[in-house]
Amino acid sequence: MSKKSQNTHPYVVGLDIGYSNVKRVEGYADEASPRQFISPAQAAPLGSLNGNAVLKEGEHYVTLDGEPWAAFLSAGRAGVTRELHADYPSSKSYRALFNASISEACRDGRSEIDHLITGLPVSQMRNPQLVERLIEQLSGVHQVAPQREITVHEVTVLPQPVGTLNYIYSTYESPDDLDEGVILVLDPGFFSVDWVVFRRGDIVRDSSDSSMEAMSALLDAINVLIGREFGGPGPGRDKIEIALQRGKPYIQLYGSRVDLQPFVDQAVMTVVPKALSNMKQQMRFLDGEAIDFVLIGGGGGNCYSAAAKEIFPLSKILAAAEPVISNAFGYWLNH
Repeated sequence: MSKKSQNTHPYVVGLDIGYSNVKRVEGYADEASPRQFISPAQAAPLGSLNGNAVLKEGEHYVTLDGEPWAAFLSAGRAGVTRELHADYPSSKSYRALFNASISEACRDGRSEIDHLITGLPVSQMRNPQLVERLIEQLSGVHQVAPQREITVHEVTVLPQPVGTLNYIYSTYESPDDLDEGVILVLDPGFFSVDWVVFRRGDIVRDSSDSSMEAMSALLDAINVLIGREFGGPGPGRDKIEIALQRGKPYIQLYGSRVDLQPFVDQAVMTVVPKALSNMKQQMRFLDGEAIDFVLIGGGGGNCYSAAAKEIFPLSKILAAAEPVISNAFGYWLNH
């Protein structure tokens, strides 16, 4: 009996392929607790891996344009240039991560995904051609391995912060309050900080946008601060990123442990207020209305909460309980 015949509800995947992590939530539309996965967002041709081509735990073989690739690699594992640009979805790295993601989502033997939901930065959502291009790219039949194809029947693309809105809305004790108010949704990612303003349920498009002052800038600032403190080159962005991804409070530098938190706090005080101040200046189409709620999710959500309280002191700040997975989970809820 096929998997589809066991459950008449559509099989749904919420997928957030970021610059630092790939977040995936999957399950039938009627499931109360869909499965959640977070993996590093790096992929590379198999022959470019540092060390040998035997994959480590969590890494995934995948086919891209007929060539063997490895996906879900830790930062620095592959000898290729990191993809950090606005046209990320068209890159081979993104495409390989997508093939690996749908392969993992269908690891139980299925060969079809009924509905896949993902997102784009707010600034890119303004371009219908980019949205249609991504829908076309992700839809249809995908050759994920020499002897395996997976079909994606329907693709929906949302503004990235909408995922966080859906996630917090589903868990907040008084969701009706969110329906009636003016809401700012913040999605601090690795490459950009995205924000969407909702006025009584409708997007205020002219007060929604993206900023480049994001986690990559924060990691660079942490690296510079550590280098200054120890009188030499910093540990490098990759080493800091890996430690933060794994929840480690320290890194190794010159044979000694270095506590990260003091440098993270100092960098946050420098980078984050600048990003939020620039954002507030651009939110000029609210006709003097107050921001009732500020919702924060995304991979950098924890770093932005304190600064949001300073920039919006009278607003109620609601942070996602699990900020890294919040967008993907919210995409899944959008089925």
